Amino acid sequence: MVFNSSYTIADLNHNEDALAEIKQLEQRLSDQTGAAITLIAYNYEHDITAERTD
Repeated sequence: MVFNSSYTIADLNHNEDALAEIKQLEQRLSDQTGAAITLIAYNYEHDITAERTD
């Protein structure tokens, strides 16, 4: 697995609505595919200064 330091695990512990949505989507995808699906939420921390070419 490739790890990119621009991503960190999203802290959703206190966001019950977001957690419920993720769980519902996991269930729907599992039902559709016939395989256990687990979704992982990341925060993307993008540093635009790292892209400068000047």
